[in-house]
Amino acid sequence: MKASYRRIVLISALLVQLVAAAVILTPPSRAATSPLDFRNAMRKLWEDHITWTRLTIVQFFNGDPEVQATEARLLQNQVDIGDAIKPYYGEAAGNQLTALLKTHITGAADVLAAAKAGDQAQLQAATTAWYANANDIAVSLHNANPDHWPLATLQDLMKMHLDQTTAEAVANLKKDYQADIAAYEVVHEHILKMADALSAGIMAQFPERFAAPPPAAQVDFRLAMRKLWEDHITWTRLTIVQFFDGDPEVQATEARLLQNQVDIGNAIKPYYGEAAGDQLTALLKTHITGAADVLAAAKAGDQAQLQAATTAWYANANDIAAFLHSANPDHWPLATLQDLMKMHLDQTTTEAVANLKKDYPADIAAYEAVHLHILKMADALSDGIIAQFPAQFGGAAVPPGMPTTGAPAADRQPWPLLLTGALLLAGGWWLRRRRAFTA
Repeated sequence: MKASYRRIVLISALLVQLVAAAVILTPPSRAATSPLDFRNAMRKLWEDHITWTRLTIVQFFNGDPEVQATEARLLQNQVDIGDAIKPYYGEAAGNQLTALLKTHITGAADVLAAAKAGDQAQLQAATTAWYANANDIAVSLHNANPDHWPLATLQDLMKMHLDQTTAEAVANLKKDYQADIAAYEVVHEHILKMADALSAGIMAQFPERFAAPPPAAQVDFRLAMRKLWEDHITWTRLTIVQFFDGDPEVQATEARLLQNQVDIGNAIKPYYGEAAGDQLTALLKTHITGAADVLAAAKAGDQAQLQAATTAWYANANDIAAFLHSANPDHWPLATLQDLMKMHLDQTTTEAVANLKKDYPADIAAYEAVHLHILKMADALSDGIIAQFPAQFGGAAVPPGMPTTGAPAADRQPWPLLLTGALLLAGGWWLRRRRAFTA
């Protein structure tokens, strides 16, 4: 009896040591990336791509001296895009994509220069080279992920991007402002489609790197809210640049910016009703016209009018915060909304002042801050609506800090448990055999 007991103790100790060794030797798992975060990051990179491209087009044709700083920021965006794929395809692949994308940008600059000069021969040569480079980009991406990035699809996506950007630039050069703005809208929709195709391809190729996605209704709503507020800051920046440049397109740009406030109001109507959506639109339109008053006073150097306009503008921001809080008091705290709105105004003021002073590095840096903050604000609004109406979004969102269910099996590392089970079964079998033998 004592001998059997000793054997059980020894076997148990051996099992504990083996399990401990298995746990220690288990390689650390890579933290799973949120599919929504990854998709948002990819979208932002390509939003930056088209925003800085549009600003380059507008400033180049207007002879704005800021164009060189804008082009430099646009070239940096190509580095950022290349860096984004390095965790999946390596340093060399990321650098190669950056090089190809930089040629894409410098090639576009050659097209703009030839078009502005009216040199048809140079325009044809530059355009041919630009489209050839687009095909090279498609081939490079396809080679990295042939199963999920079909070559023909990538070629179509790149060609469409160039076709649409050409239409935008031609309309701007001809001062057909309605067509120019409409062309940019098309560019925007297409680049989001392209960004999503790239994200989907990477997630399909490396599924073990990504956690389970949230419900599709939440994803779609969050993406739509971000786009509305990115439109808000894009058209605001263009208004600032064109207003201080004396660009006659500024009136059409302001009209598009005012339409954005209608779009934002319409976005909340399914949750808070027609009247609430219209009230938000009215408050946001006052936000825009108030900003225009601030710009006009700043440009004129009228300090008394600037102070009055600024005071009214910040008061309106508080009105917006109070209205939103009243619609969703449990999930949109008043102090949080006031802080978000004040920061938005503070940052936009910094951007406008830097542009007026022709401090271009500060101007561009200020817009970067505006962009990051508006995405935070858009996400806060989405969070609040999803939390208030969970049934419309496939259930409540997982609270921050809570574990995500449905993580890929590769991240859970089950083999130590399987080994433990196998050893326990083997030990039990050995003991039964031993007892049968001694009996």
